Amino acid sequence: MHGLPISWHFSILLALKLLKTFGLIPGAMAGYWMRKIFQKWRQERAMAGWPTTEARILWGTVEREGRRIWVEFTFSYFVGEYRSGKYVRTFRKEEDADEFVRYVKDRHIQIRYKASDPDDSTILDRDLEMIAPLTISTH
Repeated sequence: MHGLPISWHFSILLALKLLKTFGLIPGAMAGYWMRKIFQKWRQERAMAGWPTTEARILWGTVEREGRRIWVEFTFSYFVGEYRSGKYVRTFRKEEDADEFVRYVKDRHIQIRYKASDPDDSTILDRDLEMIAPLTISTH
């Protein structure tokens, strides 16, 4: 992957070193947070140049598989014609996921879309955090 600040090989070696140095639990936690920070950086960089438009969140569903809980919601926006997109967000507790769906349904949010393919769209975490209550425990 060209342009990444850390190569994948280096990331794996660093994760293994963290596990060896700090032990399994702290090493795994450090690896988790490093992945989240890297994912957020990559998302911001990839989408920063995309045009924006306003979308309306149509509906969301809470899904559960074992201990994993997530919300998948659908949004609608207009770029030359009406289009739709999906967004997935994970949660720690099912109650928080339910509250999140109730809170964001029918809300308006800024989305980004690819100029060469307006059907390719996304919601940046920072834009979602502007309309989501701070009390909801997402991760």
